[in-house]
Amino acid sequence: MEQASFGFPEDEPADESEATTYTVVELNSLVRDTLRRAHPEEIWVRGEVQNLSRSNAGHTYFTLVEKAGRGDRVQGKLEVALFRDDARGVRRSLAEVPGAELGNDVEVRIRGRVTVYPPTGRFQLVMTGIDPVFTVGGIAANRERVLRGLAAEGLLDANRARPLAPVPLRIGLVTSSGSAAYHDFVDELRRAPYDWRVVVVDVRVQGAAASRRIKWALGELSQLDLDVVVLARGGGSRADLAAFDTELVARAIVGMNVPVFTGVGHEIDRSVADEVAHTACKTPTACAQILIRRVDEFVAGLDHASQRVAARARQRMAVAGRELDDAARRARRSASSAVSREHARLDRVHGRLDELARRRTTELGGRLDDCARRVAELGRRATRDRRVALVARERELVTHAQHHLERAALRLSSHEGVVRALDPRRVLERGYSITRDADGRVVRRSNDVIAGAIVETELAGGRLTSRVETITPTEETGD
Repeated sequence: MEQASFGFPEDEPADESEATTYTVVELNSLVRDTLRRAHPEEIWVRGEVQNLSRSNAGHTYFTLVEKAGRGDRVQGKLEVALFRDDARGVRRSLAEVPGAELGNDVEVRIRGRVTVYPPTGRFQLVMTGIDPVFTVGGIAANRERVLRGLAAEGLLDANRARPLAPVPLRIGLVTSSGSAAYHDFVDELRRAPYDWRVVVVDVRVQGAAASRRIKWALGELSQLDLDVVVLARGGGSRADLAAFDTELVARAIVGMNVPVFTGVGHEIDRSVADEVAHTACKTPTACAQILIRRVDEFVAGLDHASQRVAARARQRMAVAGRELDDAARRARRSASSAVSREHARLDRVHGRLDELARRRTTELGGRLDDCARRVAELGRRATRDRRVALVARERELVTHAQHHLERAALRLSSHEGVVRALDPRRVLERGYSITRDADGRVVRRSNDVIAGAIVETELAGGRLTSRVETITPTEETGD
């Protein structure tokens, strides 16, 4: 086994003139050479790609990180450089395996040389190759791990169980403002004639820290009174869409108190975000179309209900109209019968009063005749004084009889007055009239007729037919 070591000079060398002194670059070069001797062959390293960038010269630089536990806590970092000449071979290897990519948030297994860059002393791995099969498997394995964990906690359907509002007009949108995804979603909504209220949280949904930005955006929207939240992004590679497969984004969606729609522009695979979202759409446009259809269905249902209510109201009005007409006819027949009965009763009362008056008059006349005969008989038998007294008594009797006759006449006159007052014809004779519309209904209020209507007025001395020109309503008072 070959072993190499290096160290700093002694603090107090015996002979300072003989001690080796290095420049910074020389020391860094010494460390580099020592590493090369210790590891002359290339080694394999695995980790997650972060902060990937490409220079104008065609070189690629990124950080390979090792994460510990659940979440994004980084346990270790390694700087990686992929130079232009080696990049061609890496691209050819990736092209041989569909779905394999070198991008941010992708777990990879790469080959390279451990070295130190002398000008800066930066420890790094110079990448020369990649295992594309591991990359694809790592993406799938990470996705399956996240899904299994969420399923074990019963969280896959948590957001799907959130009820979608029947009229989802208040929308939270998480996307990059001004992007194609933003315009596709917003422009589609604008084509519908509804009062949409869209709150946009402008974040980059790809690249380093995209998952943390998306989580933050969802947290901001969770504090607002919204009906639905849409997570939108245009198409891209698996590396570009890596943030949507992270556990951080998945748990942020699960924790939302309103339905979350995902509209990520990929047609083949479903991301973890799609699996936990309320509704997964192929594109941002499809998300907008689903929301529009939801509102359309509500409006159509409202129109249908309005038509049913109107039809039911017309039906009830027709029935009520027929019932009112029947009631009016019954009222007219009942009123006519009642008037006839009252006339007959008044005639009977009048006849009884006439008979009573005749009998009373006859009775009083007979009594008066008896008194006269008795007075005449007593006068003939009595003396002159007696006759005088009898005459006085006769006068008294006559006066008494006349008083009784006057009282009887007064009672008879009172009964006749009552009979005449109860006669409807007397009401007309006092100047009152009865007005009826063209259907024979009695007009009691000004709003029972309209301008231009023909009415008939019954008077004591005949009937008048007239046309209504002006209606002046009066304030009604309570009973």
